[in-house]
Amino acid sequence: MDTFPTVASIEHTSPSTATAPTDNMPRPRPRRTSSAVGDVLRGDTSVSALSTVEPAPTFESPPLTPNGQPQEPRELQARPEVRIAREQRERARRRRRQPQAWWWAYFERWKEFSFQHTWANPLIIILLVLTLYGVYPYPTNPLSSAIFLSYPLDPSDPLIPAAIRADPKAPLHYGKGRKDIAFVAFYIVVLSFTREFIMQRILRPIARWCKMTSRSKQNRFLEQSYTGIYFGIFSPYGLYVMYHSPVWYFNTAGMYETFPNRTHDALFKAYYLLQASYWAQQALVLVMLLEKPRKDFKELVGHHVVTLSLIALSYRFHFTYMGLAVYITHDISDFFLA
Repeated sequence: MDTFPTVASIEHTSPSTATAPTDNMPRPRPRRTSSAVGDVLRGDTSVSALSTVEPAPTFESPPLTPNGQPQEPRELQARPEVRIAREQRERARRRRRQPQAWWWAYFERWKEFSFQHTWANPLIIILLVLTLYGVYPYPTNPLSSAIFLSYPLDPSDPLIPAAIRADPKAPLHYGKGRKDIAFVAFYIVVLSFTREFIMQRILRPIARWCKMTSRSKQNRFLEQSYTGIYFGIFSPYGLYVMYHSPVWYFNTAGMYETFPNRTHDALFKAYYLLQASYWAQQALVLVMLLEKPRKDFKELVGHHVVTLSLIALSYRFHFTYMGLAVYITHDISDFFLA
């Protein structure tokens, strides 16, 4: 039976006499001298930690700007879009650091109020114009042409047709001119106020009372209801004007009997110019995207461009009786289509 040497015999045996272990001999089990439990295992300390955004700078890192930001490579700095973006960021940073003016807070409040009450700004313009006219309420005031009809004619003026001059009960007639543009512009503002005020203060509460919770349905209801209100007023007005004109019930012969129609009575001229103001205001609503664009947005824009061109050219070249017939046709149909 084989015997193994004891530890004492191994310790007292010299290297020359010690027996080398063979393959059949079991090797001694190594003893663990220490434990790694609880030690801090240090890794690559050049890697950025999770608690910071900025990586640790190395010899290959790009140089930093005075703000502590890494500079962009030269090939990127030469690109104009990169330079413009860098300048915009710099201006925004300076703007944040600069103290705001005392009026800025009031401006921000007014802007928020204007978004909530879109009728406020047109109302201010209307009141300003009326106040300035009230300071000097005479026809020589330049704002008079914006509020009232311009170019009143003497009853014996040769521009007035002879049949009307011979009638002593004929109403006062008005001519045409550039001051009519001021009238149209002012009433664009007036119609903008009436549109927004009626929609926000009258029609929206009705929409909420009718349990319309969807914002898109409410806006659609407001737009179509206002259109119906407008044409419900101007359709009878246009029929009344047409009744007192030579083109009653679309009499085409009356369109040419007194051509060119250089003068009109007050009701006719006011109706024609107010209709121009309405369509111009509707074009602004489309262009400024005050209404949600529909699928036929481009077609609507083209329709308004053609409409305004026909109104302006018919008024300028005295085809107003034809324009009146076109107005009536559209007003009556648009009331039912609204």
